[in-house]
Amino acid sequence: MKTKVIFKIEKEGNTVFAFFPEMDYNVPLYGKEMKTCYAYLGQHSACLQGYADECKEAKYNEYAGLLKELIGQGYKNLEVLNSQQIEMHRKPTKGEIKFGEGATHYRCFLIGDVLDKKGNIKQWIKAKDDSLRYYY
Repeated sequence: MKTKVIFKIEKEGNTVFAFFPEMDYNVPLYGKEMKTCYAYLGQHSACLQGYADECKEAKYNEYAGLLKELIGQGYKNLEVLNSQQIEMHRKPTKGEIKFGEGATHYRCFLIGDVLDKKGNIKQWIKAKDDSLRYYY
């Protein structure tokens, strides 16, 4: 089972944190259900869903180090839910060349679909829908 995570930036201070939307934090605050989050300072702590919703999503270059720290802490099967897209490309197929579509093809993928188990962007992926290789 994958652990869902969204990397966010706090509204004040620009601190990057990981928010786990499906992982309850077992200490309710003022009767509200808390979720688990993780940051460099403080590490695991509680976070309200509403607060996380108010924070903006972090870009990969902003959270890559934190992602790798989480993997080092034992989070081996993370599903990154950030909406950032990564553009990849591929050479045209023989059929595309035959029909005059011989240019390089570009396509965007969600960041979570192009990360390897170590938290790095893969050099290439095989798209699920067309089974073709796209390169970074």
